Amino acid sequence: MQTEIEVRANDWIINASLIGFLNIVGKKNVRIEGQSIYFTADLLEDFETKYFNYFIQEYKETLAWSKIVSYKKTMECFKADEFASFDENALDNLNKYVKNVVKFYLKKANYTKVFPLINPDVDVNKWLENINTINLTKKQKWEDVKLDIIEQVKQIYTQLDLIIDFCASEKGLQYLGAKNLIYSVINKGWSGVSFLFKQTKFIDPYLDYKTTFVDPVLEYLDTDLSKAKYNCFNCNQPIKNLKLDLSFMNDVGFDTARKTAHVWDFNNDVATCPICRLIYSCVPAGFTYVYGEGMFVNDSYGVEELYRVNERMRNSILRFNQDGINSTNTYRALVESITMEHENNRRYELADIQLVRYENEHYRFNLLSKKMLHIVNDSKGILKGLIRCGYKEGNLNVNLYKEVLQHLMNNENLFTLIHKLIYYKQTSVNGLYYNMGHVSGILDINTKFLKEMEVMANISQNQLWFVQNCGKEFKEGYVKKKSENKISGITYKLLNSLKINDKDGFMDALLNSYSYLAMPIPDVFIKMFSNDEAFKSVGYAFMLGVGGEKTKKEDGGNTDEK
Repeated sequence: MQTEIEVRANDWIINASLIGFLNIVGKKNVRIEGQSIYFTADLLEDFETKYFNYFIQEYKETLAWSKIVSYKKTMECFKADEFASFDENALDNLNKYVKNVVKFYLKKANYTKVFPLINPDVDVNKWLENINTINLTKKQKWEDVKLDIIEQVKQIYTQLDLIIDFCASEKGLQYLGAKNLIYSVINKGWSGVSFLFKQTKFIDPYLDYKTTFVDPVLEYLDTDLSKAKYNCFNCNQPIKNLKLDLSFMNDVGFDTARKTAHVWDFNNDVATCPICRLIYSCVPAGFTYVYGEGMFVNDSYGVEELYRVNERMRNSILRFNQDGINSTNTYRALVESITMEHENNRRYELADIQLVRYENEHYRFNLLSKKMLHIVNDSKGILKGLIRCGYKEGNLNVNLYKEVLQHLMNNENLFTLIHKLIYYKQTSVNGLYYNMGHVSGILDINTKFLKEMEVMANISQNQLWFVQNCGKEFKEGYVKKKSENKISGITYKLLNSLKINDKDGFMDALLNSYSYLAMPIPDVFIKMFSNDEAFKSVGYAFMLGVGGEKTKKEDGGNTDEK
């Protein structure tokens, strides 16, 4: 058996898998040199347990298991004061817990299958049958039936104690946690084999993983490969056949038997050695997932830096999640991790680093340029104010923080978003959780973006603030003339002209309006004819002033963010 195994960094998928492997086995247990990691086969002993333990510890608080066992504290509190504080609200919470947590999760097939592995001597289904919700009729008053209900609650608590202790046991967490993670995290990276194969013969997911991924590696290391005809397409090590392909990798692999057109001359040569296959299975541990969305920063200068930047992002997400888990946290963590100063007190500068996002069951790629990172770094204060801001479109909540960052990562200006936000405010659309101050901040970010892209250099930030103030004075002029009802019509004309890049139409409407007020039009509007970006920047700054409002403390966009 060879004494040391080498795995080299390469493309984004193997790099994410490498980081996942390091997270699972511990970085201190491998040797890192530049683009390679080295480890011995001894590290793979009980690897299946290390594999699941990493996910359990990382995502423990988000598991259904946590929802089940966390109710123990509530029960202990009511027992401690002999149910003196137990009221109708407590009864309602108990009913919801029984119906929506205990019975909902513990009756799922993927959980019931592993009950014998946790404790073969107990019948969980019998415990569940002895638990029912307690509902009051309309005629019953709480004070009249409180004592009887508390006696029923005590009986339910007896059964719940058995269930919670069963789930909270070492094996309960081991198997229920693993089953939960298989379908909430691990299946984001790969599927169709091992415990994610629908017709698998194994009930124990640990044994299933070991048989599929770990045992073939140990067998491969003991095999004489001197006459092997093929090579692993990733590491180029010899392999005997092409059976181990990448078809199990989500959104990356393909069925080599049915999609032969994906390879040169219809002859498949995309196959891996068992070692690389094991590493690929670690890709879910390399991404950081929140609400089913994952993120990985492919800083490929070396394994050390690759590990450091992703660890920094992951730790940031865990800290943000103390305020509540939502998909915006992956973007907040990204901003913090890539704008943080380096250990030697220099700004951490990246050049064209690849960002890989997993969203809606597909991978999406962006290049993080120095320009984009400078914009984000210089706008951290404005971005922070957008974290809880958003708006609703039908049943979808759109978070402004996330929306702005996605535009910047795609090298897109923010004019369309700014137009939408101003228009929604002017037409009093429901479900808006932002004010014009937030939109003004987005315009500031957009101005920095246009200047970094060198498409607009003749309009300064101070001039835009001046134009915004002109918009406020314009609105006040109509208020003094008691003609506020005309503002909405003027706003519609101006916004429509901005949307279709109609400079002449915008100026005609503006000249007519200023003539009505008997006020001179500011000279800064002349500069907006230089290019489309200057026109829109000045125009939207003016519209922000016209639609100005008092700052409201409104939050939103934390659920189902776009």
